[in-house]
Amino acid sequence: MKKYLRPGLAVGSGALLALCFPPFNLGWIVWGWMWILLPLLWTSRSEKKRRAGFGIGFLSGLGFWLINLKWIWTVTGLGAVTMALYLAIYFGIFGAFAANSANPWRKEVKVATDIPARFREMWRSLGYAAMLGGWWCGMEWIRGWMLTGFGWNGLGVAFHNNLIMAQNAEFVGVYGLSFLPVFFSAVAVQVGRRFYLQAKEQSVKLLHWDFATAMLVIMGSFTVGSVRFSHAGSGEKIEAKVLLAQQNIPQTAGKVEWPREEILGGFTDLVSSALADLDAQTHADLKATSAEGSETPVVIRKPDWVIWPEATLVDRFFTLEDGSRVPETMTLSDLLDDIREMGDFTFIAGANEVEGYVEGRYVHRVEHGRYWNSMITLDSERNLETYRKHHLVIFGELVPDVLYLRELYAKVAGVPFIDSFSSGESHEPLDLKVGEETVQAIPSICFEDTVGRLTRKSVRADPQVIVNITNDGWFKQSEGAAQHFANARFRCIELRRPMVRCANSGVGGVISVTGSTLDPYTREDRRLVDNSGSHFTKGTLFASVWIPRESGLTLYALWGDWFAVVALALSFLAGIALRLRKS
Repeated sequence: MKKYLRPGLAVGSGALLALCFPPFNLGWIVWGWMWILLPLLWTSRSEKKRRAGFGIGFLSGLGFWLINLKWIWTVTGLGAVTMALYLAIYFGIFGAFAANSANPWRKEVKVATDIPARFREMWRSLGYAAMLGGWWCGMEWIRGWMLTGFGWNGLGVAFHNNLIMAQNAEFVGVYGLSFLPVFFSAVAVQVGRRFYLQAKEQSVKLLHWDFATAMLVIMGSFTVGSVRFSHAGSGEKIEAKVLLAQQNIPQTAGKVEWPREEILGGFTDLVSSALADLDAQTHADLKATSAEGSETPVVIRKPDWVIWPEATLVDRFFTLEDGSRVPETMTLSDLLDDIREMGDFTFIAGANEVEGYVEGRYVHRVEHGRYWNSMITLDSERNLETYRKHHLVIFGELVPDVLYLRELYAKVAGVPFIDSFSSGESHEPLDLKVGEETVQAIPSICFEDTVGRLTRKSVRADPQVIVNITNDGWFKQSEGAAQHFANARFRCIELRRPMVRCANSGVGGVISVTGSTLDPYTREDRRLVDNSGSHFTKGTLFASVWIPRESGLTLYALWGDWFAVVALALSFLAGIALRLRKS
């Protein structure tokens, strides 16, 4: 039985970490889950400590990812297990480093009895804790770009409901936030062992300065976060009003289960009905104000932008050699005309583009031409701009043309794979009208809003808002959409830009520069949910987006994931120095 205890505890530590994220949201566990993992790594009796550490770390990662990614099972069980096995490797690499190079218990630990020894003990403890924290940050950073990258649910994302601590992402990014829980846990475990040794030897229990230092670091981060939460985006703002539409369209892998007419008709009906309701509310306010003789101005309820989710236009646009775009069908052309007649707003939606050419009276697709997942913006003057998605989902939008891979996709997904999308090239923001003013939209499609290094490429020193359209319908009514939203909130904090998200069955709404969905003035929750609070609903949301007029550049916007890179490099060098010293 004993031989299964250590592997079981390793898996259990990862399972405990999974409770930090949706649907559980027990974020405080992030401070303590490593209290199980680190003693397992530091007390290995194997002569091959790296291999043993890798195994323990890998099992912990497997326990985490099998629970954390169970929403992928709604599409493919094989894909969920394969993904978990791959991502657990990064936990394993951390385990190998912690069990060998960054193991403070490789030598016998003696109880310090005088002041100089206590200082050496403190610096040794803090040094190993910093090495482990830096290495973990580095592993998350590497995971975020390796094989196109999947930086989903790092330790820093566990602070998605602790917006005070989350504000520090402005300086170090969400990967940098992961340093604190690892650093604190490493110090706490070392102090815990010293307490045990002191009790065993009945020695005097002096102040553990390394623990006090770790607490001061956390208190400092909390203080900085409190100040930034109170003051971020406190200057003059531009108010943009947005109308989001969501239908909660069911989808099985790549197959949408509603016919085109139902999708397009449903969205136009939602928008038409919402606009009529807004006009009725405005007229009612005007009537009430007139009857009361009040001089208080009436707020005109009219959207500046109307947004539909990713890939909802169904029919494609042909993109010609001169850069102009032509609707593929008369249905799409008529739809755009109908939308333009609804009001004076900018229409934003997901569509597909394909390379085309004109021959006589007809437009044809270029044979083997490029194909893009795009966001379109169509203003009241019929100016049409597009943004093409950069970060493609491997085995979703991009399947390598390798023997059997596409056949495997068809077998698993239940629909044939038609063609891989091409990656976009431009990172230029799009211009959006707000009354007589113009603001810039940082466009993102699907899980691009979880990729900080991509979003920051569109940051400019101008009034800006992040606009994301997504489709989480692949994953049914699972926690996948809620996890997606939790990750996306950090882009607002890292860059200090508000975000508008429009999703099919996902979490649609407006996020402020502090990561909050509450309107800073009315305190209303700006999420598209039903009466029970579920985002799996059909409806519209009319809300205000407060865009800072003076948009400075944060440290993260300027330098990106500098903290994770520097921390990884320093940890690596410290590990080499320790090995050289021992040899």
